[in-house]
Amino acid sequence: MSEKLKVLYFLERYAQISETYIENEIKYLANRYMIRILSLQNPDLRQVDHLKPYTIVRTREHVLEVGGDFGPDVLHGHYLTLLERMFSISQMLQAPFTLRAHSFDVLGTSRAQLAEWSKYANAENCLGILTFPFTIPWLVEAGYSRNKLIPCWPVVDVAAFANREPNGDAVMNTGAALPKKGMEDFIRLASLLPEHQFDLYPLGYDVAHLVNFNRELGSPVNIMRPLQPSAMPAEYKRHQWLVYTANFEMKTVGWPLSVAEAQASGVGVCVANIRPDLKDYLGGCGFLYDSIEDAARIVAQPFPEELRQRGFELASRSDVRRHIHLLEDLWPRPAQAGSSPSAATKSAQLPV
Repeated sequence: MSEKLKVLYFLERYAQISETYIENEIKYLANRYMIRILSLQNPDLRQVDHLKPYTIVRTREHVLEVGGDFGPDVLHGHYLTLLERMFSISQMLQAPFTLRAHSFDVLGTSRAQLAEWSKYANAENCLGILTFPFTIPWLVEAGYSRNKLIPCWPVVDVAAFANREPNGDAVMNTGAALPKKGMEDFIRLASLLPEHQFDLYPLGYDVAHLVNFNRELGSPVNIMRPLQPSAMPAEYKRHQWLVYTANFEMKTVGWPLSVAEAQASGVGVCVANIRPDLKDYLGGCGFLYDSIEDAARIVAQPFPEELRQRGFELASRSDVRRHIHLLEDLWPRPAQAGSSPSAATKSAQLPV
């Protein structure tokens, strides 16, 4: 019998190119655990160099069949939107579960819905939920037990981006092309600074809209084709600034991985000032802007070298190698593996 703990991942869509935090996590767990991945659907944009094969599951029976054959010691998933399903699968397979929350699932969910999900988070078979520090007051107010919530920085493969060599002088933005990202503002910003090169790396969703909007404004931005995560470190080094836009009305952009990736790459960071917690994330090594004109004044100047140097160190807070133990510490030790949840956690059966 293997001494490695068996971890069953249950995900919405593996391996989505805009969800590299999941692959970063798996990368630093794969050698120490036996991992099996179940996904509800295929990705829209696939990360081609993902580490693990996966199985698409669409029914409760399929989950029970595949998961039962694997015999997991613990289940793990991402997003609060999967809490009810994780709870149900945990009971079906008689294994506890953990979950990593993100931003959209907290900021983009009603308080009533968060409260409804809290009963699954507070159940005995939930070992804990990793979440960004700023989300904890939101979740506690919605009824989540404080001792189930573990504060954790974003899951970034900092080592892949760490590079203190000189940078180029262009301006970039990257991320999923969603309305909450307000990428139209990046194009407006570029039109104010025609002497600078602006590169946008949008992923899926509303890219066609951005292409049309860019054309309407005279094409001030180079809209780049989707790149695999392994290609992005070199792209960061071509730039002096990352301007991370956000919709000022929606305010649902969280703590983007791109900020830590940019800091590790020596790129200056300028982020839409949509919430006070973003100041904590920037850690004094970047700028917040309140308007496009404000952002133009900031990025028209060189990024201060002092902040650049401090940013290299600050990025390490998000290094997956530094905080992956927060997840591992929740999981049972091999000697405990196979112990089933208490009878109280077996009482209700919910549909997958």
